[in-house]
Amino acid sequence: MKVTSQTNNLSKEKWIFIGLVIVCTATFISGFWFGGWFWLGAGTALAVYLAWWLMRLIRLYRWFQKNDQQLEPPKMFGLLVTPVNRLVQERQKAKAVQDNNKELIQQFRTMVEALPYATILVNKALTIKYLNEHAEQMFDLSPSDVGKSLQQVFEDSKIMRLFDHNYFTPEKAAKDGLKAVQPTAPERLIKVRVIEANRHRTLLLAHDISAMEALQKSRKNFMANASHELRTPLTVITGYLEYLQNRSAEMPQLKQAIEQAYEQSQRMSQIIADMLTLSRIEHDTVMSEEEDMIDMPQLLNRLFNDVKHGTDAREHHFTAQIDSDLWLKGNQSEITGVCLNLLHNAVLHTPPGTEVQLLWFRQDGQACLQVKDNGPGIAAKHIPHVTERFYRVTHSVKQKQDSTGLGLAIVKHIGLKHGAELSIDSQLNKGSCFRMLFPHNRTQLK
Repeated sequence: MKVTSQTNNLSKEKWIFIGLVIVCTATFISGFWFGGWFWLGAGTALAVYLAWWLMRLIRLYRWFQKNDQQLEPPKMFGLLVTPVNRLVQERQKAKAVQDNNKELIQQFRTMVEALPYATILVNKALTIKYLNEHAEQMFDLSPSDVGKSLQQVFEDSKIMRLFDHNYFTPEKAAKDGLKAVQPTAPERLIKVRVIEANRHRTLLLAHDISAMEALQKSRKNFMANASHELRTPLTVITGYLEYLQNRSAEMPQLKQAIEQAYEQSQRMSQIIADMLTLSRIEHDTVMSEEEDMIDMPQLLNRLFNDVKHGTDAREHHFTAQIDSDLWLKGNQSEITGVCLNLLHNAVLHTPPGTEVQLLWFRQDGQACLQVKDNGPGIAAKHIPHVTERFYRVTHSVKQKQDSTGLGLAIVKHIGLKHGAELSIDSQLNKGSCFRMLFPHNRTQLK
């Protein structure tokens, strides 16, 4: 679609107007000598010019109102040529953008329908803008639900907690999400996450995790059964080793072997206990509805004194700074495990004379648990791996025997379960700092 360009359109329009003014002026003046017919002629010429302009505008208006890209614009003259050309170009650009957007939307829908996820797109007001077929099947929805509020569709479902920052931070809602029963199939379990697509749109994604949960449950049962089967003979072995230890004076040549065997049996017992703890935490990644409000100052002071007066810590130097008003919401047994693991590691993996510092304080509305030492530190290459199972940096025989290699893995998974973030900062020969940062919705001032 193209309007024929004309040169000097403004000049032509100007000369037509000037000529009309000269003719009307001359005719009007002549009317004083030759009568009213000349005045009538001047008025008629002016009326014809105005009618001509009006017809041009009417044709342009009708073409504009039809908004049909295939319809040729009316042929214009003078001042209207450039605006009409500009309007045609803008329409062509708008159509190209519209066609491109349609193609992108179609590609998005094709991609979303191909993914094995139930997908619901909502705006900032949580109004449903789009949902795919998987979402219809999983949540018993239909295309007629587009335009409805998400609260109206899910009513009292705990899925709405993903949008409540008192329960989930945006990062946790996107990364971990929550587990829920599938509305259309109560025997199945789904995982739901919320991801911010941009400032104005949010994606709610859900997928079936029944098979994964069954596998996790099977693994947990295997671990429990295997641990039980191992504990039974281990208890017998440990019992005999204790008996032999009591009689070791009669067998001096076997005393060292008996003590080493006993130490290994104790270590194996601890490994079994840690493996069971880690397996349980990994399986139960969602906090229960009933959580404890933990008196952290009291808990930390008790654990701090227990570790401080332990056999391995007699030559270490301990300091503590504990906010006496800062409490924490969570599982008290698991949080106790976190504190003990971090304190014991600071003692176990540092030489006598090391300074160990325990801190519990508020940081930007969050709660921070921090254990620092000025020991030998950890090389940068090891830091990403120290929270892996059975990963140990130390080369000391005693430390290898005393450590199961599962402590930091347990700490990491307890932190994830509580929505906390574990960070490790360490440099060789300068010391280490282990920091657990709990979200603001888990903190409470006394």
